Amino acid sequence: MEHLSFTYASLGDLLATYRRLAQHDIRPYWPINHGPTISLYYKDPDGNRLELQYDVFERNQDLDAFFASGAYVENFMGIIFDPEQMIARFEAGEPLAEITARPKLPEGKTPWDMHIP
Repeated sequence: MEHLSFTYASLGDLLATYRRLAQHDIRPYWPINHGPTISLYYKDPDGNRLELQYDVFERNQDLDAFFASGAYVENFMGIIFDPEQMIARFEAGEPLAEITARPKLPEGKTPWDMHIP
C-alpha cells in the first residue's frame, strides 16, 4: 500500500489535527500544497504512510480551471509549506483562497525538488 488518505471538511479541521498531533511530537514528514489539496503526510513506526488532506476546490469547475490553467503541467508535485506558518495565516484571518493558493515553484527548482519520499 502506498498510503491511506483522509479528507477533512475544512482547512481549520486539518490544521487543528496537525496541532493536536504536534503536541504529541507527531509531525508530518511532507507538508505539501498540491494545488487541489493541502496535504500532510505522516509515517508510522513501521513506515506506513497516511495522508491527511483538505480539498481546496469546492466546485468541480474550479478544479477543472486549475488543471486547464497549466499549473499541473508546470508543477505536477506541489509546493512544500510550513504548517506553523499556515496556521498563523489562518488564525490571522487571511482569506482562505490566499492561504490555499499554490505558489509558483521557486526559481531554479523542479517539481522533484518538492518531493520527500
